[in-house]
Amino acid sequence: MKMTPKILKMTCDVHDKYWKDKRRHLYNYKQAYETEFWDDGDQNGLGDFGITIQTSDAYGYIESYIASLFSRNPGVVFKDGLRQRGNKVMAEHLANDFLIRQRSVIEDASRMALIYPMAFAKLMPRESEDIYRRVEMFALPPWEVIVDRQARRWADCRYVGHKYFLPIPEAKNLFGNKQFEAVRKTEYFDREYLNEEDPSVDTEMFQFIEIVEMYDLINDMMCFWSPNWKGGESFLMSSPIPFENVSKEAVVPIVPLYFNRIPDNPLDGYSAMKRIYDQIYETNLIRTFQANAVRKASRQYLVRKGALDEEQMAQIASGIDGLFIEVDDENINNAVVPVPQNQTPPELEMYYRQVQNDKDKGNILAPFTRGEATRSTATEIAALASYSSNEIGRLARERDMMIEQLATTYINILRLYLEQSNDKDVIYVDGKPEVVTPQDLAENWVCYAQDQAMTPISESVRKREYIQSIPILAQLGVPQQTLLKELVRALGLPESFYEEAQSQMEAQASQAAAAEAAQGVPPDASSLAQQAVPMGPNNLQSIIKPV
Repeated sequence: MKMTPKILKMTCDVHDKYWKDKRRHLYNYKQAYETEFWDDGDQNGLGDFGITIQTSDAYGYIESYIASLFSRNPGVVFKDGLRQRGNKVMAEHLANDFLIRQRSVIEDASRMALIYPMAFAKLMPRESEDIYRRVEMFALPPWEVIVDRQARRWADCRYVGHKYFLPIPEAKNLFGNKQFEAVRKTEYFDREYLNEEDPSVDTEMFQFIEIVEMYDLINDMMCFWSPNWKGGESFLMSSPIPFENVSKEAVVPIVPLYFNRIPDNPLDGYSAMKRIYDQIYETNLIRTFQANAVRKASRQYLVRKGALDEEQMAQIASGIDGLFIEVDDENINNAVVPVPQNQTPPELEMYYRQVQNDKDKGNILAPFTRGEATRSTATEIAALASYSSNEIGRLARERDMMIEQLATTYINILRLYLEQSNDKDVIYVDGKPEVVTPQDLAENWVCYAQDQAMTPISESVRKREYIQSIPILAQLGVPQQTLLKELVRALGLPESFYEEAQSQMEAQASQAAAAEAAQGVPPDASSLAQQAVPMGPNNLQSIIKPV
C-alpha cells in the first residue's frame, strides 16, 4: 500500500500516543540522571519535606557503562565483498575519517540508549566546499523517530520517519513560499509552565512548523508532511529515496542503537535506568528523611514557669562560656529539663542497606569497575573481570553494530555525492595520492568495527600479551620494523620512536654496504640487513631508544 497523507497522519497519531504514555517515566529517568530527582514544584508528589537530598547513584550507574564502552577513536575495517569490486582501502580511509569526527555524537547516543529505551543517529546533509564534509551526524532521542513496531527486525521495517520542528524561513527555502501555520516549538519534556505564550513567537525567526520526514521503504519514496500546511491533507514534497546501496536497495540515513530489547517486540527497547530506578527512588527518600531527622535533633529545653526571669533567659540563650546564673529554686533539676529526642529506628539503616543491595544486584558491572575497593582474591577478581567483560562486550557489540551501519551508510551517501560532482578529488592513502571515483565505493563490503572500546582491564591484558609474544613473533620471522610499529601503536608512543629507529637501521645498513664495498665484497641486501640489525628475540630493545 502506498503511503498517503491520511496513513502518515494515522501513523503519527499512534506514535505520539505511544510516547505520551511513557513520558512521565522517561522524565523521571532523565531527572534522576541529571541529579534533579526532587521536582521543585511538587516534590514528586510526596509533600513538603523542607530539605531534600539527591544522590548521584543514577549518574554513576550510567557513566560506569559509558566509561567501559568508551571508544577513543571509533573506526571500521572493510573486508572484500563477494564480487571483489571497488577499493576497500580507500573506502575504509573515508569511513574512518568520518567516524573519528563523530565520537562525541556516538557517545551521546550511547547515553540516551541507556537512559531511554533506545536512541538513533541521523546523517544529515550540510553545505561545505569539501565533499567529505557534506554529511553531518546528530544523535536523536527515541520519541523523534517513527518506527514500524510490527516488524521483527530493523531491516524489515516498512517505513521509518523522523519528526521534528523546522523554522519557517528554512521551510520556505526548502518547500517554497507556502502559507504555513506557525506554531511554537515544544519539547518532549515541556511542563505546563513552559507552554505559556512566548512574546518572541511573533517574530518569523522563532516561528516553526512541525515536519515529518517519512521513508516509505515498500514504495521507495521519501515524503515530507506537515500538519501546519493545508491541514495535513497533502505532502509538502515527495520523491524517490535518493540513497541506495550497490544492490539497488534503499538506504535510510537513520541508524538505530538498542542496548536492550523487549524479547517479544524487538523494536521496543528497554532502558537500563529502569532496572534500578525504584532503588534510586528509595535511596533519595531515605536520605531526605535522615537529613530532616538530623536537623530536628536540636538542643531544646523545658523551663518551669517563673523559675527564670527574662534577663536570665537571655543570658542562657546567649551561650556565654563560663557564665554563672543564680536561681532561687532549691532543686535546680526542676527548673530546666532537656527535651527528650526520638532516636532514629535501627530498621531504617537496615532498610537502606537492603535497598543498596538490591541496586547492586541490578548493576551488572563488577565493583572494581566502579572504583570500589574489595577484599576479593585473585581468582575471584579474574572471574569478576571475565563476567564484566562478557556483559560489557555484549553492549559494545551493539554499539559496534551501529558504528558499522554508520560507516556503510556514509559510504553510500558519499557515492551519490561523487556521482553528482564532476570534480576529480584526490586523497592520500598510505602516502600515495588516489583519485576517488564512485566506482571505488561501489561494493557491499563486510564491515567490522575496530575493537578500541575495551575495558581498562582487557586492554591492559591485550597489551601485556602482545609484549610477551614479541620473542615468539621474532623467531617466526616477523620483521622487527613491523613489531616495533605495532608496539608504538599499542602503547600510544610517539611516532618518532619508530621513525628514528628506521633511520638508524638505514644508516647502519649504509655503513655496512660502504664497508663491504671498500673490501671488494659484492653487496647483498639480505646480508646487509642482518648485519645492520642482528635477528633475535631480544634485539627489539636495541632499536627502541628514548627521544
